[in-house]
Amino acid sequence: MVTTEDITESKQSEITLKKALDAVEKQKRLYDSIANNTPDLVYVFDLGYHFTFANQALLSMWGKTAEDAIGFGLRENGYEEWHARMHEQEIDEIVAKKKTIRGTVSFPHAELGSRVYDYILAPVFNENGEVEAIAGITRDITESKQTEEKLERLVVERTKELQRSNEDLQQFAHVASHDLKEPVRKIKTFINRLEEQLKGKLDESSIRFIERIHVATDRMFTMIDGVLAYSTINEGMQKPELVNLNEVIKNIETDLEVALQKTDGKILYKDLPQLEGAPVLLYQLFYNLINNSIKFAKANVPPQISIASEIKENDTDFIQIMVTDNGIGFDPDYAGRIFETFTRLNPKDKYEGTGLGLSLCKKIVERHGGSIMAKGIPGEGTTFIITLPLQQKETGI
Repeated sequence: MVTTEDITESKQSEITLKKALDAVEKQKRLYDSIANNTPDLVYVFDLGYHFTFANQALLSMWGKTAEDAIGFGLRENGYEEWHARMHEQEIDEIVAKKKTIRGTVSFPHAELGSRVYDYILAPVFNENGEVEAIAGITRDITESKQTEEKLERLVVERTKELQRSNEDLQQFAHVASHDLKEPVRKIKTFINRLEEQLKGKLDESSIRFIERIHVATDRMFTMIDGVLAYSTINEGMQKPELVNLNEVIKNIETDLEVALQKTDGKILYKDLPQLEGAPVLLYQLFYNLINNSIKFAKANVPPQISIASEIKENDTDFIQIMVTDNGIGFDPDYAGRIFETFTRLNPKDKYEGTGLGLSLCKKIVERHGGSIMAKGIPGEGTTFIITLPLQQKETGI
């Protein structure tokens, strides 16, 4: 008697199982290849703090084989008591909170000595959503840490050098301003005495020469004061206060009363904002701009300075203030140079000044976290557009 049995389904099941096992084996080879060829340390803990996997980089760090390391705890693999206890507490926390932990630690390498590592420990969940293992990756950051510390030391050293240099420059500026003013003061004194002694005896040519000496010495005084103001603008931090710009302009109006009366000039302003800033510096900013407009007025035309403000478009944290005059203006091609130190766009024998006023304005605005730009048309006037934050982010300016 011959019997037969249909084994088609069992054969198909065998083929399916073999394919699945091949796929798993392929995935394992791929995983092992990646894990064992990366310089990072890759490992897995069970919930009893034992290593169930350690890649080649970690085994090399320990100086052990897989047989000597897998299945053993932290202490058996060379971790000091404090270090082992720290990771055990982290594992307990990961199991309880089901959240990843990141940290930095020093640990001795079997060949390289003490190293600094950055590590991440993450939970591995089972099908029920419970933590069944802890996977970790650790990266050697010793070189980058050393570079970072070296850069930090270098920054500290350079900062100290710059601070010493700034202090020396400020001291020099104070001393130089005093030393430079003294001989100029003497020239002015002796010229005045000479005028008194020769009163009524000088011809027109001699009188013009003496007037030129007076103009030159006055300009020298102004230049020295300008250099001193420019060099000391960064001296010390100032606490920001709420500043009413209407009050600032009103005070400037009073201080420039003589110049305004002499030129029949007017300052037009209304409803200017309040903003946080250093009162002294903001006064200096607008004083320089208004004085600049009076100085560069057109011949026989009373200067008229209009000051208006508006919230900056698309950014309500900033205010824009426009200072517009009807003076001589300037060529638009020079708009980028007008705030440079010692830049003069007009002849010094016709218009007095140091070439420092607008560069000082730029420094003040930038210290407040803002910006300044100028627009001009020859013969039609100038507009300065100042953008300032309404509130200061820093505690010092």
